[in-house]
Amino acid sequence: MRLKSLALAAIPAAFLGVMASAPSASAWSTGNCETGTFCVWPEYWYGDTDMEPSLVTDDEWSGSALGHIFYNRTSQDVTMTYVIVGHEDQGPQTSCVSSGHGSYFTMPMYVTDIAWREDDGSPCW
Repeated sequence: MRLKSLALAAIPAAFLGVMASAPSASAWSTGNCETGTFCVWPEYWYGDTDMEPSLVTDDEWSGSALGHIFYNRTSQDVTMTYVIVGHEDQGPQTSCVSSGHGSYFTMPMYVTDIAWREDDGSPCW
């Protein structure tokens, strides 16, 4: 019985060790997004990947690309317009994505527009 208790106690400790080793969003990998492009991936992942992006563009773009992760490897800040899957009734939302930065959404989204940012003084992440 004591061995079973020790084994059960080790499970949470092992789980915490795995979570502590996961990289943070600030250490986000560019995956297979080439320099000079803005990329969106359809699934959530950490680290390097060979997953095919759902969107790769080096210019302004409009359409619909499923995504969880995005990365801006262009030399300009962009305004990204998106709609969260299941919340389409809330309408499109926009975010500024700084050159050389990326992030992720915890819910899937559809990116619908990528445009070069016109600086209006609002923060860009």
